[in-house]
Amino acid sequence: MNTFDHLSRNVVKLPPISNILIVTKPDPKLCRLTRDLAVYLLATFPNITIFVDKNLQERTSFKYNEMMAENPSWEDRLQFWTTLDCDKYAKQIHLVVTMGGDGTVLYTASMFQHRVPPIVAFHLGSLGFLTNFTFESFKPTMTNILKGEGMNINIRMRLHCSLYKYREPAITIGAIIQKIAKETDSEDDEASEALQEQIESARRAEINRKVKEMDSKMGSEVADLGVCHEHGRNLITRVPRPRIEEFMTPTDSWQVLNEVTVDRGSNAGMLQLELFVDGNHVTTILADGLVIATATGSTAYSLSIGGSLVHPDKNSIIIAPVASHSLTARPMIIPGTKHLRVCVPSASRTTAWASFDGRYRQELSRGDSIMITASKYPAVTICRRDQSTDWFTGLTQVLNWNSRVLQKPMGSHL
Repeated sequence: MNTFDHLSRNVVKLPPISNILIVTKPDPKLCRLTRDLAVYLLATFPNITIFVDKNLQERTSFKYNEMMAENPSWEDRLQFWTTLDCDKYAKQIHLVVTMGGDGTVLYTASMFQHRVPPIVAFHLGSLGFLTNFTFESFKPTMTNILKGEGMNINIRMRLHCSLYKYREPAITIGAIIQKIAKETDSEDDEASEALQEQIESARRAEINRKVKEMDSKMGSEVADLGVCHEHGRNLITRVPRPRIEEFMTPTDSWQVLNEVTVDRGSNAGMLQLELFVDGNHVTTILADGLVIATATGSTAYSLSIGGSLVHPDKNSIIIAPVASHSLTARPMIIPGTKHLRVCVPSASRTTAWASFDGRYRQELSRGDSIMITASKYPAVTICRRDQSTDWFTGLTQVLNWNSRVLQKPMGSHL
């Protein structure tokens, strides 16, 4: 049993809490409830500092000026945050309270691209699979947490997703060959030292270009390129397959709690993707898209396309095609220790679009790819009862899992 498993299955005491961040769903009805929570915490716990969304400061229903007039000492203890502050000052935030639905929890996790403070989620949204606490009980709930009572927690694996954009070579070997032909009198003449250096540089650039075109060989250790110039001299024969860093440029990365989705966007045609696991080519996917989900995300988009329900205690990765053009393409579950790469091959008829927990929409051109691994920054959520009870309760009461009218007993006349 690893450390995460041990913490998830036992009652733990949170470190002393002095700074609490409140994240509220942008709903006018919740502004007043946010004020109620802030007032209770400020009045009951004199050593606590509360951080509230900056957008609420000027809201009439929040009554900030009235609050400060009645309690001048609270001015230093009631602060306001912006999205840019959260990740920067994550170490100074000891607890996050969300007021909304599952989307608010996902949004909160996305604000912290590194360490995520423990999250206590109040159900004030539409679905509520990740929001275990009712707001009616916010006083005893917050009191138990802030007084250091033992709590059960969920340590939810996140995915680290890096976007790699294909880098076009600046020069092709064909252009250098033409230059050689013009500057030499015959095919046996020696090229100048400068030209030889250009040839070597162009050779590497040509390899990068060829790797993009080798959709069927991307998993091989070597590639037979067979590039010849016009006089028949074989310049490149069999070369090692370049590492991804040699022809791809990482442009951005995100931490994902639910799933990363690659889809065809507004394109009418079917999407073609190449899937690699631990550097090995697994399959070519012809579908409307592909979902790579965590155990937490198994009850979200993955579930709607036939993916399995996975207990959040399992650090697993779900691979689920969207409307695959193959009867044998079924969702699979692999260990969370695996490294995945999803590529848009140069032979694809269309580009693709990727989203990360429904945000940060990015277009994937031909040759682009996404590297997906388990993040070293999991998201910690506080359980209402315990990990399994909360999860199975959510399945039956929120998703109505396996719910149907029971058969009458044999011989019943009712």
